[in-house]
Amino acid sequence: MRVRILLPFLVGSLIAAAGDLAGQTSGSVSGTVLGRFENDVRPLPFALVEAWEGSYRRSVVADSLGRYQLASVPAGTLHVRVTHAGHDPVVVDVVVPSEGPVLVDVELRARPVRLPPVEVTTDVRVPDPDPKDVEAGLTTRVDAAALEIGSGAADAGLVEAVRALGGNDPGQATDVLFMRGSTTDLKLVLLDGAPVYTPFHVAGLLRSFEPAVLGRADLHVGGAPARYDGGLTYILDLRTRRPRRDRMQASGSLDLLSGTAALDGPLGDHAGLVASARTLHNLGEAPLGRSPYGYRDVLLSLQAEPLPGQILRTTGFWNRESVVLDLPTTASNLLPGVAPGEAWWSNQALSAAWTGHAGGFLLEATAAGSGYDAKLPLRPASPQGEPEAAALLAGAHTDRFRGGVEVARPVSWGMVRIGLSWERVDASYSADPLESGGTASAARSTSSSTGGYLDVTRALAPDVTLRVGGRVDRFSGDRGPRLAPRVALSWEVSPEAVVTVATGRYHQSTRANDLTVEASLSQSVADTTGPADLLPVASADHVVVSFDQRLGDDVRLGIAGFWKSYRGLERDQTEPIRSSGVDLRVQRRGERATAWLGYGLSWYWSTRDLSGATSDFTGRQLLTAGLSGALGSLFGADVRVAYGGGLPYTSVPFRADAASPPAVIPDELANNGDVIEQTPPLPGGLREDFLRVDLELHATFTPRWGGHEWQVQPYLRVLNALDRRDALFYAFQPWRDEALTPLAERPLVPVLGVAWRF
Repeated sequence: MRVRILLPFLVGSLIAAAGDLAGQTSGSVSGTVLGRFENDVRPLPFALVEAWEGSYRRSVVADSLGRYQLASVPAGTLHVRVTHAGHDPVVVDVVVPSEGPVLVDVELRARPVRLPPVEVTTDVRVPDPDPKDVEAGLTTRVDAAALEIGSGAADAGLVEAVRALGGNDPGQATDVLFMRGSTTDLKLVLLDGAPVYTPFHVAGLLRSFEPAVLGRADLHVGGAPARYDGGLTYILDLRTRRPRRDRMQASGSLDLLSGTAALDGPLGDHAGLVASARTLHNLGEAPLGRSPYGYRDVLLSLQAEPLPGQILRTTGFWNRESVVLDLPTTASNLLPGVAPGEAWWSNQALSAAWTGHAGGFLLEATAAGSGYDAKLPLRPASPQGEPEAAALLAGAHTDRFRGGVEVARPVSWGMVRIGLSWERVDASYSADPLESGGTASAARSTSSSTGGYLDVTRALAPDVTLRVGGRVDRFSGDRGPRLAPRVALSWEVSPEAVVTVATGRYHQSTRANDLTVEASLSQSVADTTGPADLLPVASADHVVVSFDQRLGDDVRLGIAGFWKSYRGLERDQTEPIRSSGVDLRVQRRGERATAWLGYGLSWYWSTRDLSGATSDFTGRQLLTAGLSGALGSLFGADVRVAYGGGLPYTSVPFRADAASPPAVIPDELANNGDVIEQTPPLPGGLREDFLRVDLELHATFTPRWGGHEWQVQPYLRVLNALDRRDALFYAFQPWRDEALTPLAERPLVPVLGVAWRF
């Protein structure tokens, strides 16, 4: 059977070979394939050219310039067919002479190819970044923001609590407590949609946020989309990561100062969880001494997909931070067992969000609530020979509730977003005496706002995109609705570089008394403010120019310059406070090492003398940098640097007269070198900058245990400059060269621990 099939084939091949030897294939055909679309004619690359005549069959593909060649073609008439996707085919007959080439150029007319409709479904889940990016670039941005946020204890209302009490004016600088940090009421930090005052550990003994649960960290220094309400200085939108779908993964660490644990994995086929817990402990008290700082936090995020293309997420968060007030004048020293010897603040947040599709629309609904508490025991020092002043426990509490819905519609030229939002803020403070004979004080204020927004994104050109929109918000007790327009124009200079120009207006309920605006201008209202006026509405205008570029495959560069103007913060609300600055971010990720740098420089000024100082101009700079990489196959190192200059601090007077509250400025901040009194105060920035360098050396082992591969990392960390960490308390103590002194000085701490993951 096989012979019968092969025999005719072999005979045909021999006959064809004999014809070739007889010289019947002496010609050639070559040329160029052109394509025509309307009046535009250009070479058509990779067209298919087929030739046949009798038993002769041959096909070639044109090159990238449309050129083709058929060699050793039999003489006589040859049929040639040229085809290309999206063009009408052409068939021509070519007469090939017995010798010499034939030049044949062919032009094909374009014809669009009709394809069946394709349905494209957008994944409503925002993809998480690479874990290395979280460790490097994103965490760096969070660290930089945490430097500016501060603890928030004073701006939460403790100053108002003490000021509301009548009494003698402070006669000594020891009656004032200073706390580094400001602008807690002027920024917006969202954790899965819930507003949180300070979701970070700010003393620097732990990472500001646990990298194992962080999915995104979007920082808007200005020009944010209209969906964001508030955030006069900046907006930080934090998102927890999506749970793993393949298996449970756990990680943790334990050392002489802290302990962490994180869990990430599925809950059935359509749900998952991400959880973490962290704490500072005193297990290392014997070798290191008792730490003056305390911190604990817990985060739990559940995500489910009830239907395809729908996401339901619920996130809960709690933290508490404290610092020991080791002062001779604190209430704990004079009233042991009655008053706490520390200042503390705590956040609670709960949010729920649903995202999905409905009839070609993208829908999102969010509901969130958060609470903030702060307590600060105070005991004013009394002049020699006078009775001691009553000890106080100043407290502040804030509840925030917010909800919103958004409808987005993808269109052929861009995206349209429409949304509604509502928020309510309940703020209260109190000053309770810890001894008999004292006078208690309390106040409460409520503010609510309802708003709507529209955002339209349109492609003006293949490389130019315009986003235009605005908000309309109505605040309770305000004269009328407030308009907040937003515009952003992005130009893709190249596939690796984008330039963006954005501008916008922002409105926000803020505290009336003793607002410190970004390090410079502390606005203290002279007369007592009624509860109804505790949350007035302030405004800010932003203009931001940014440049983002990818330099090769490993390096990313981001530069942003901004100008801002604030109104409604100072006593004379007709005079704005202005600020300018620049923000720089560089990240390089290689196979064996990752490096990053974040730097922010800003300055603030006003045209009026709001403080009584010689100059209402001040500046600050913040820098975070790091290098992480492998040292051979087993060891690795991590170096992190943080520098701050001109950082602000907020004054918390132990006791003041409500009618005319002066503030005492230590000679470190006074222009003439003497202790002076001014109304209102301008704390300004600390003259001593801080620089800290944290070093970590670790080894990595990957044993197998319990059917899983573990990653175990013993490490040694060296933390320095703990007396210059962010948002710590300071006091003016005359017996220490009349300078601001940290309450707790821990210049150098070695920490030995182990981290694991499986």
